[in-house]
Amino acid sequence: MKRITCVLIAIILAITLAGCGGNNQEGEAKTPSGSSAQKGRTYQEVIDDFKGQGFKNIKTEKLDDLITGWLTKEGEVESVSVDGHEDYSPDVWYPNDTEVVIKYHTFQEDKNSEETEKNGSGQNDQKADAKILTVENNKDLAKLFGNGEDVKLCKEFVAKYKGSTIEFDGNIADMAPHGNYDTRYDFLIYAGDYSKDSSNGSPAMQFKDVNVSDLHLTGDHISEAIGKGDNLHITATVDDIVNDYLIILSPISTEIR
Repeated sequence: MKRITCVLIAIILAITLAGCGGNNQEGEAKTPSGSSAQKGRTYQEVIDDFKGQGFKNIKTEKLDDLITGWLTKEGEVESVSVDGHEDYSPDVWYPNDTEVVIKYHTFQEDKNSEETEKNGSGQNDQKADAKILTVENNKDLAKLFGNGEDVKLCKEFVAKYKGSTIEFDGNIADMAPHGNYDTRYDFLIYAGDYSKDSSNGSPAMQFKDVNVSDLHLTGDHISEAIGKGDNLHITATVDDIVNDYLIILSPISTEIR
């Protein structure tokens, strides 16, 4: 009887140890969902998935094939390959330095500046300037940034310029997790330099549900510790307005000032 009991204990221990070993493979990473399941998601979500599974060699490739962004959104994933294979299977272990390539859609680069250099046309200069709104070239933006607490003015600006790109010096007035996420945030943005006491007449703006990498930080002072109180130079798209006063922006690029 004792011998049978010892054999049973040994079998149970062997099964337990085998199970533990299957979940802890040092130096390896396990694929999440297959490539077809990743298509259509944002590239940053896919990056987060692969990082969470232990992959360390993740690369991205832009497919600059968007014109309107109506059917396919900017940043939307077209394909994912693991070790050169787009038909990889989920839940397969690879060395964690295996190359993962994420291809995603983005807008075509603007050719206006190149054409302007060739023909010296002042008309082309004007068109290129109009693509990005600043307080220097757009009186509506200048007025908004001086009277941003005016709800009517905020609504009128978004109605007129939704989808347009604006560029300005701003700051992170506050930062909070988005919902229950640990790595996605809502950033409250004001124009001008950070102040504890005043918005300086700036409208309340927001980067909503973004990862720090979605800010597309550039310049000499890139930091993952970005947060409340940081002054930024911001280029962003005007997306929407919430509660008649909160202007939702999508960051194109940000630089710590």
